[in-house]
Amino acid sequence: MRAGFTTTILAAAFALPVIAAENFEYNMITGLLPGTEIVAADVVRQPDFRGEKDEKVQAMDQAKTRLDSEYCNSRGGAFVVDNGLVVFDDKTGTWLIGGVCR
Repeated sequence: MRAGFTTTILAAAFALPVIAAENFEYNMITGLLPGTEIVAADVVRQPDFRGEKDEKVQAMDQAKTRLDSEYCNSRGGAFVVDNGLVVFDDKTGTWLIGGVCR
């Protein structure tokens, strides 16, 4: 009985799809909201984002790197995300990542 159960578990494990690491291409539009300290990026990816939690982290990492280099480093700071300014647009597959330089 136990051997049959183990065989069933192993067979099920091998039937699961293998998820290969993908090469992603990111593009974004960045900007500084006039009259404020808010900087933001619209982050798109190929293959397209679907709005999943791990994609949010990917988008925030990509935005931080770009916003640091374009806005924050010259001000002697680093980009700090404001979670209230992180939004996924499911119509365009875009993450909007906003925050400030500190």
